[in-house]
Amino acid sequence: MFDQPVNFRTLTDGRGYWSKQVKTVGINRVRLAYVSDEGDFGELRAYFDPKDWDIDTDGLIYTDMMWKHSFLTCMENILGFSPDATLDVSYSEQGMQGDNYVSMDVGPQFLLECNALYRFIIHREAVNS
Repeated sequence: MFDQPVNFRTLTDGRGYWSKQVKTVGINRVRLAYVSDEGDFGELRAYFDPKDWDIDTDGLIYTDMMWKHSFLTCMENILGFSPDATLDVSYSEQGMQGDNYVSMDVGPQFLLECNALYRFIIHREAVNS
């Protein structure tokens, strides 16, 4: 399963429904937490440093469109996902958000690009990484 340590700096614009904070948020891990049996749907989690973002005082990043754009730009530019794959990512529901991660729904194009063999062929990454 796709589980990648990262060092992303993402931005919020404070225009989400659950937070008015404008901040830089460090993302330290991106993990595919769930994939349906059919392989056409999954949950991607972006783990943040609680020193950068505390949901008790800052609220939820969920629905902040600047953050989503910033995060997906990192996924393309740093991890090499295609624009088609990042278009297949959306926020999951409010109840799926965690204390230290943002939960997102992903579809089949994104899941294809998480596959270890795909990443080996395209990016020459080790299959077992």
